[in-house]
Amino acid sequence: MTIEYNGRQILTDDEGYLKNEEDWSPDLMDFMAKSDGLTLTEEHKLIINEVREYYKEFATTPPIRGLIRLLKSKGYEKLSSSITLAKLFPDGAAKSAAKYAGLPKPIKCI
Repeated sequence: MTIEYNGRQILTDDEGYLKNEEDWSPDLMDFMAKSDGLTLTEEHKLIINEVREYYKEFATTPPIRGLIRLLKSKGYEKLSSSITLAKLFPDGAAKSAAKYAGLPKPIKCI
């Protein structure tokens, strides 16, 4: 599949995950989220950026429990609960954060 963004065709899989990580940009992240009906706040962006950093280090995205541990370890206690993450990302925090980060879908997500 493709999405039209700034006059470019961006390749995605059937669920909207980027095929090429190099296509990612903060503006594309906002565009993708808005297309899904989500307006990203600074809290969303903080989580997405943490997921990007995790991916750089481990070459995989964290599952939800790993994301909660990661946020706690970075001092983001307020964001590190499944309830808070579910409110921020109604379609699933781990998979949505990975999608908007321009990363592959987490392996254990359905």
